[in-house]
Amino acid sequence: MVGFIVAGWCPYSILSAHPRRSIAELIPLTLAGALLIGTGVLGYLRCAWDFAITGLSFEPSSPVEQGIYGFVRHPMYFSLTLVIFGESLFFKSWRLLAYASVCALLTHLFVILYEEPQLVKTWGTGYLQYAERASVDPAD
Repeated sequence: MVGFIVAGWCPYSILSAHPRRSIAELIPLTLAGALLIGTGVLGYLRCAWDFAITGLSFEPSSPVEQGIYGFVRHPMYFSLTLVIFGESLFFKSWRLLAYASVCALLTHLFVILYEEPQLVKTWGTGYLQYAERASVDPAD
């Protein structure tokens, strides 16, 4: 539900409030945006699958390390961020680009200030060992 609101409803609201140019303009940006959207959606769906099936619930008893989680911590957040940045390119909207940037910043702050410390509290050394293997930054 949160993914739909963050990557669907909010961008739709921003776009519908302001007229925009045709999607067919600037084909390279449209294609790059579609690629980011597709990658983000597939990443999000794979993460949801790994989290629910491999973790055996949406509240697993240990860190999920299969699939994308084996390489990147918090890949659901990263996938949603890809979708929103892709939408900004696809629709050529600086307003969506600003929204995507604010979402990325707030998500990053949430992860480093709240979620990571909570996960360390919950799983202790198991999470710290996982954190050494999986980066919080997909570029690492």
